[in-house]
Amino acid sequence: MTATYKLFAVATAAIFCLGLIVMFADQPDGAEIFKREGCINCHSFKGVGGSAGPELTAVKERRTDAWIRQQIRDSRSHNPATIMPSFSHLSHRDISALIAYLKS
Repeated sequence: MTATYKLFAVATAAIFCLGLIVMFADQPDGAEIFKREGCINCHSFKGVGGSAGPELTAVKERRTDAWIRQQIRDSRSHNPATIMPSFSHLSHRDISALIAYLKS
């Protein structure tokens, strides 16, 4: 192996590791989003929260991730008469964090 090849291999490994750190270290906190967006005001989760909306502790047993994602983005797609607002302003990552939190 030449010195140039070794340097290239080390640089490639470093870039890969940096990508993993950025990807996993900067994950949004689903519990924080649940509070920040006001979900906790209407929904209870693990015994804490409001009662205007469904209790969500067992939602992972009743609904798929895709269903939950759609419900968060556009709740009226499942129930046109719902009072739940749309959270279409949330990023894919934020909704993924919320789903992970609800499955915890």
